[in-house]
Amino acid sequence: MNIRQELLSLIEQLNDEQLSALLDLALSFKNSEKSVNPAVESQAYQDWVSPENDIYDEVFADELTAR
Repeated sequence: MNIRQELLSLIEQLNDEQLSALLDLALSFKNSEKSVNPAVESQAYQDWVSPENDIYDEVFADELTAR
């Protein structure tokens, strides 16, 4: 099976949400955008990794006080 056929076969199995993400990725490739990982650039991801959401100290509070 060649690559195009394999992709078409996989696409048939995707739900609409997955197809939407795949379309965004394909358009990025077509438009030769530098970034092909829109999730990392999304506002939701940026909020998630922001210092305000840093839970490291809270999660490991017990270990930090034991030292």
